[in-house]
Amino acid sequence: MRILMINASPKKNGATEQVLQWMKEALEERYETESVCLGEQSIAFCRGCKQCYKTGRCVLPADGVEDLLHRMERNDAILFAVPSYWGDVPAQFKALIDRCTPYADTNPLPGHPRPAAGKRVFAAALRAGGRTGECEHLLQCVEHWSGHMGAEYDGGVMLTRVDGKEDLTLEQEVSVKSAVNAWISKK
Repeated sequence: MRILMINASPKKNGATEQVLQWMKEALEERYETESVCLGEQSIAFCRGCKQCYKTGRCVLPADGVEDLLHRMERNDAILFAVPSYWGDVPAQFKALIDRCTPYADTNPLPGHPRPAAGKRVFAAALRAGGRTGECEHLLQCVEHWSGHMGAEYDGGVMLTRVDGKEDLTLEQEVSVKSAVNAWISKK
């Protein structure tokens, strides 16, 4: 099984990347993984023109979205690590979600490409505060994207009180690795 791991943060080496690394450590002895940080990708904002409803493709010039979709297509599963930015997903992740419109079930064009269809999806959500509500919202965003993309959302793990890498705890590491192992064994 091949697994695409997506850091939805604009920062490559922060707490979100560390959580993604823990997820990778829980998998890499048994599975092939590849990682990408959305903050290092060029992703233009969707214009809402709906031309993709007629063509099955985005009319914007090629950018990092095509590479991400290709990576999704060639992998069997997708893992997201998503930090909270003002109670929501980071702009880079929202831009990716919006740019997936040509490939979602909301596109009325018959036979359009579905690069994430049939993929298994799992996510980790992080936030600085102590309540889990924001983490629940982040996981719901991943679940919503998964549903429209034809992917199978299999749940996630929530981490609170994480404002930076230095706030991560051994207990959180064990929790993340345990959740990923439970997810992968569901097959």
